[in-house]
Amino acid sequence: MAEELGRITKPEAEQFKDGRRLFLVPLIFTPPAPPRELQEIVERYWHEALSQINGLEARIGSVKRIYHEMVALDGEGGLSTLGSINTGSHNLAKIMVERGGCFTSVEDIDLLNEFMDWGRCLSTGLYSHKVLNTVLQSYQETQNRRNQEMASRLDKSLGSDEIGLLIVTENHRIQFPSDIEVFYVAPPALDEYKRWLRHQEESYTRAKPQSQDEPEKKAPAKAEKEVKPEAEAGKPAKAKQAASEKPEAGASEGDTPRPARKTRKKKSS
Repeated sequence: MAEELGRITKPEAEQFKDGRRLFLVPLIFTPPAPPRELQEIVERYWHEALSQINGLEARIGSVKRIYHEMVALDGEGGLSTLGSINTGSHNLAKIMVERGGCFTSVEDIDLLNEFMDWGRCLSTGLYSHKVLNTVLQSYQETQNRRNQEMASRLDKSLGSDEIGLLIVTENHRIQFPSDIEVFYVAPPALDEYKRWLRHQEESYTRAKPQSQDEPEKKAPAKAEKEVKPEAEAGKPAKAKQAASEKPEAGASEGDTPRPARKTRKKKSS
C-alpha cells in the first residue's frame, strides 16, 4: 500500500541504516539560448532538486557516488565534460563532489558513441522504410546494451551501504540491482517544465498550416513498429519519492510542492 513520505515528519534512522541507496534525479535539457520563462523554470528545477537531496541526506546519509548518463569519464575529466553538456546538472554534480562525493562514469564510450550515431540517423528524416526499420532496430538494440552496461557499472562501483546519485533522463529503462533502494527526486518545477514544452509544441503545430501554394512533398517513412517511449520517468520497481521542500520565494500557488509519495513493492501472496 502506498504511503506518502511527506507525512512522515521524523522517520526512524534505523529504517535507513543498512543497504545501498540511489537518489535518482530526472535530467532535463534547455536550448542554447532559452527564453527567459524557460530559463527561470530550469533554474528553479535544479535548486529544488538540490533542496530535496539535502533533505534525503539529512535523514539517510551523504552521497558517496555521483553518476550521470552521457559521460564516459571519471573524476575531474568527467565533471569537466559534463560542463559542456548540461549546466544545471553540472552545477549539482559539482556541489556533491565538493561535499566529498566521487564522480563515477556509468557509460561505455563505444556504446555511447554508437547510440548517439544511431540517434542522429533517425533524426535525419529517412524516406526508405527498409532503411528506417534497420536503423530503428539497431538504435533500440544499442540502447538495451547501453542500459545493461550502465546497470552493471553502477552495481560494481556502489559499495555496501553507500548512497549514490544518478542523473538520468526520465524515460530510461535501466534495471537496477534488486538490493539497491531507489529514491526518486521529484522537484515541483518538473511538471511546470513539461507543461511549458507541451504548450510550445502545441503553439508550433497551430502556427504551421501547410501552404496551398507549396508543392506537396513526400513524407518521410514511418517505422513498421511504432517507437514507444521508454519507461515512465522515476517509476522503478522500488522507488521512494523524496519529500518536497518549501516553495521558493515569490513562487505562485501553482508552484507549491506536492507531498511526495513513498512506494513499496507489494509482495504477491
